[in-house]
Order: sequence, then C-alpha cells, then structure tokens
Amino acid sequence: MKFQIIKNMTLSMPLIALLTMPVTSMAETFSGKLNGHGCAHAGTSCPVDRLDPHLALESDFVLQKQDGDYYFLSMPRSTKVRYALEQVQVTGDLNKKYHSIDVNEFKVKSNGKYKIVWSKALQREELDSLYNETHSAPIFLN
Repeated sequence: MKFQIIKNMTLSMPLIALLTMPVTSMAETFSGKLNGHGCAHAGTSCPVDRLDPHLALESDFVLQKQDGDYYFLSMPRSTKVRYALEQVQVTGDLNKKYHSIDVNEFKVKSNGKYKIVWSKALQREELDSLYNETHSAPIFLN
C-alpha cells in the first residue's frame, strides 16, 4: 500500500511541477519601436521627438511591434526614456499573462546594426564595480 502511494506520488511530481511553472517561455528576441505606454495603448506614436515634454509625462515605455501589439519591459525606465522612438531589439523571457518581457539584453539600432546599450550582466558588473569602489578601503570609526 505504501509502495503504491509513493509510486503514484513519484509519477505525479513532474506533472505538478509543470503545472505550477510561471507562464513564461524560453528567451526570445523581439524587435520594434520603443514607444510611450500611454501612446501605444491609444494607438499613436509619441513623443514627437527627443525634446518633447511628453517624455517626462509618460509613465513608462514599451516595445511596440509593427502590428501595434506591445510589451512592458523589465528594465530601468531611465534607459528606456533615452531611447524613446528608436528601433530596438530585446532578448528575454516573455510572460504572456502580463504581456511583458523579462529583459536580458536591450539593443538599439544604429547605422543598420543593433548595439547593446543595457543588459542584466552589464548592470551587475556596474553594481559590483560601485560596491568594490566604496568598500575597498577599510573604514575606521573613532
């Protein structure tokens, strides 16, 4: 009896694990234009240019595909605002439920080629560097 219960549990564990996984897929690459979320939601393109005051008013920026569909990007807003209206390429894990991408790498098109301007790895290196700079010398308290 105990053996049968253990056998059934062992067989059902992979199924349970599969069912409880988040709604994401493997890393994919997406291309499109970086657009203000409010504008993408309304079906327009904005800001007009890099000097448009609308940049400050836009709560977030999204990757908008050519078909009008758009995805939220899990990366710093400060990076996104710098590249508003640019053609970008994002590599990351798609979450279909929340229409978002957990960004691993963010590239901007320049002179016909995509160049990495932000990535999780670059951010980690920068944070590690800052930490090492501030903690390299011993602190003496009087």
